[in-house]
Amino acid sequence: MNMCPIPIPASEQEALQWLLPTLDQPMELLPAEAFTRAWSAIFYLYGGLHPDAAIAHGTELTTTYDGPAAYREIDARLVVPRYEQSGWPVVLAPLADEAWRRYDAGLLQDDEMYCAKAQRAGLEARMRR
Repeated sequence: MNMCPIPIPASEQEALQWLLPTLDQPMELLPAEAFTRAWSAIFYLYGGLHPDAAIAHGTELTTTYDGPAAYREIDARLVVPRYEQSGWPVVLAPLADEAWRRYDAGLLQDDEMYCAKAQRAGLEARMRR
């Protein structure tokens, strides 16, 4: 079982620094710390996503998006396409699949899988802006 503390990004910039380098990597090869940081960063950045919806997102895709426009400028894949039912950007699906694999294998604890503290920190940071 992973015993390292749950990482919470200190800012949107840090969350993006944790997430972006993982997008084009083989997820199963990511070290635990890098993976957990990227997974936490998702919830910091996307307050409306839920881990359960990541695997029950349906197959319909959409290119509409009403979230932060800045994400599109950083990497358009962070915005669209996304799954219409769940709102999960398609580029994040491999991270979600790997999170569930690690969770089912006992490599992620509940509070690492369901990153409520990171989600709350991201929401609070956006409210302060």
